Amino acid sequence: MTGTLHKQRKVQVQWDAEEYFRRLGKRNFGLQEPFEASMLQGFPPIELSQYLLPADAARGGVIANPFVVTDIKDRVILWFLPGVFTPSRQDAIRKATDGLKLVLSKPKQATGWRTDASYYKSDTDGGVLNSPEDLVRATPSLRRWDGPVRQWLRDSETSFELVDALLATVHPELHRRSSAVRKQLLADEEIADLHELIKAWPTVFTAISVVHNRETPFHRDSKSAPQWYDLFLSVGSYTNAILELPSLGIRARYMPGTAALFSGLLLRHA
Repeated sequence: MTGTLHKQRKVQVQWDAEEYFRRLGKRNFGLQEPFEASMLQGFPPIELSQYLLPADAARGGVIANPFVVTDIKDRVILWFLPGVFTPSRQDAIRKATDGLKLVLSKPKQATGWRTDASYYKSDTDGGVLNSPEDLVRATPSLRRWDGPVRQWLRDSETSFELVDALLATVHPELHRRSSAVRKQLLADEEIADLHELIKAWPTVFTAISVVHNRETPFHRDSKSAPQWYDLFLSVGSYTNAILELPSLGIRARYMPGTAALFSGLLLRHA
């Protein structure tokens, strides 16, 4: 069942995001259910009945159209943009990512939910590549970019340009500051041995995770920051997926081509 927001496409929580983060703490992985329950009590989720059509709200409607969520001080804490990446762009992303299958493999030993084989959907296709740490591990050396990861970065340049343009549209200041950091790093002669790596990096985002054929539990991304936008992009040929954000009380239809921008630390998600 999908619901459509009516009257407006801006939804508001009745709490302050900065106060929420102070209660949350910096190294929170979102896995402690008693603590998360206390957060929901202190910072209630959205009453969607005022935004959804009554019939859809009564049946737990899943939001299908674009919307933003703000805190009580009108800070935007979520952009949800279905269909922002066209089918042809998704095809290009999938084609480029096919070359990563050599380094997308199940870990042999689980050290947490991210390496837990039970979340993989297929023995052959499941996998995850996190950058830049795995990027370094997957490449013979920082000076030899001749592996599948380097090729993927080259093949994905246009896609990442679009990702950066999306960030520049929704948060120009964050995009400007991220671009400035890149220039500062390239001007720093003390890390000259890393300049080739920095030049090859195709985006202002400082890390990339490729999650392929996997599910996740409800969690928070502890290495994020509350004032950052992480960009979540979904591509594929599936027909039924839901992005769940219990902190907001929102379930959104997460179809191919959808982009969602929010702090993965601030908002617990699955």
